[in-house]
Amino acid sequence: MHFNFDILTIIGLVIILAYLGSKGLSRFGLPQVVGYIIVGVLLGSSFLDIVPLPLVKELGFISEIALGLIGFEMGSHLRLSELRRMGRTIAFILVGEAFGAFLLVAAGVYWLTGSDYTALIFGALAAATAPAATVDVLAEYQAKGNLTTTILAVVGLDDALALLLFSIASAIAEGMLSQTGGISLTQMIELPLQEIGLALVIGIGIGLPFQWILEQLKRRQHAMCAFIVGTVLLVAGLANSFGASLILATMTLGLVVTNVKTNNSEYARCAVERIGPLAYILFFVLVGARLQISLLPQMGLLGIVYILLRSTGKFGGAWLGGWLGRAEPKVRNNLGFGLLSQAGVAIGLALSIAGRFDAYGEDGIQLGNSVINVITATTFVVQLIGPIMVKFAVTRAGEVGKAIASDTTQTSGDIC
Repeated sequence: MHFNFDILTIIGLVIILAYLGSKGLSRFGLPQVVGYIIVGVLLGSSFLDIVPLPLVKELGFISEIALGLIGFEMGSHLRLSELRRMGRTIAFILVGEAFGAFLLVAAGVYWLTGSDYTALIFGALAAATAPAATVDVLAEYQAKGNLTTTILAVVGLDDALALLLFSIASAIAEGMLSQTGGISLTQMIELPLQEIGLALVIGIGIGLPFQWILEQLKRRQHAMCAFIVGTVLLVAGLANSFGASLILATMTLGLVVTNVKTNNSEYARCAVERIGPLAYILFFVLVGARLQISLLPQMGLLGIVYILLRSTGKFGGAWLGGWLGRAEPKVRNNLGFGLLSQAGVAIGLALSIAGRFDAYGEDGIQLGNSVINVITATTFVVQLIGPIMVKFAVTRAGEVGKAIASDTTQTSGDIC
């Protein structure tokens, strides 16, 4: 008789195995997120098939919950006083690391393929950085300092810039494929600016009244925790509904909470840090389950070039931006190591390429297939390397454990 596990059984098994796997790998000095991803790969269709791809898609809402909480946590660690002090540095680094990756990858892909539109698309995709694994590692090792603040600000804003680059690059690529050359500047920038602008409006519009209500609920800790998490999910859902950036919207909410009334930030951040780990475990396991080992051989020389040049561009661009922005040596010398992870946005944009360029015949179809295969395969590699490099960066900069020493931990303990 055929027997199927209930979905709750699978979720429970996933959480237990991911937790045990992360603890096992931590003995070798690896960040816990690497353990979550490896367990996901083992449970996915590449090996045991306990979490097949249809189930991964069915549980996609868990990824959105986790990303919403991650965005909020990023914003809650950013104080405007620090951002104003480091604003010039962050701006130069943001532009440097994004355009560094874009230019190097575009040049390398053009040299390899001879295709200008392929080079533009891969270059734009290289600019995107995944914040989830980075934030998880910083939280795990209680990192705090100028490097940590810079990493959080850059990975939070990076996707907005990547969306803008991708929109312009894909519009130019479409013009090349269609041989019309008729590209409207308005059409190039309208969509990303809409995503960014709406995200800011939603985050601020919900964040301001949220602060006032939070003030009234301070003494009702359990109700307050539910209210905080519910508000984060509301903002994430509204961002999805209106086509805005989910990460940027929830990060803006966290930024408002932390800076409008500082003594409320501990309440909000504590609630998310209590609820978040469960969602994060499932999120990274699903990331691992989605990765297909069979695609690795398809990565080929193009994938290797993409990884090497993107990593070089991120590191070199961040260093140059840090130098121009007068960042202290420990920031500019280590920041590039914290910007290697790539996942959600890049994969989402890669998938959008297939449908968008199919209309341009064989060349468009070939471009879509090449982008999906290479980005999916390279994501597997950088998602495992990226968290390890983040740990290396903050350890080298001497910022591990500083959050414990400097935060008002007794207040957080009373709250939570």
